[in-house]
Amino acid sequence: MNAIDLLKRQHQKTKAALAKGAEGKLDAREAKKAADELVAHMVIEEHIFYPRVRQLMKDLVGESFEEHTVARFALARCLTARGEEQTKTRFTVLKEIVGHHIQEEEREMFPKVQKGIPAEELERLGDRMQAMFEQAVEAGLEALVTGATHDLRGPNGSGTSGRARRSVHAHR
Repeated sequence: MNAIDLLKRQHQKTKAALAKGAEGKLDAREAKKAADELVAHMVIEEHIFYPRVRQLMKDLVGESFEEHTVARFALARCLTARGEEQTKTRFTVLKEIVGHHIQEEEREMFPKVQKGIPAEELERLGDRMQAMFEQAVEAGLEALVTGATHDLRGPNGSGTSGRARRSVHAHR
């Protein structure tokens, strides 16, 4: 699958889950799944997509890494919220942060990427990203955030499992 199509599909799913959270309609299981998928999405962008995109546009990629850091913090606050009002408020903030990030990617970054990276390469990137995403979701939020999991990049960066060499936070 094309990398941009994959990311856009994940963006839609994430926006729907965060909107539900902002309305107080995510149960604990759904919140955990949304968190696992959001962090897995950030991992594939940081480890596969952004390194390639950085060759085209350094400034926007650097900003994207920073936005991911803020989103991780806001996500952790969502998952530790107490009571319905606090949960709704924190998910609303996360929804706004992630919504801004998605809007920038889809309006600014993706059109430049489509012009600058051949379609065949975007397909290969998408395949690698999908494989890593599945592994990251399976590993789960706790393992990804603490870095106490197998290195999802694998020994050759192909998305196969290996031993952890660095945490997700050391993305640069």
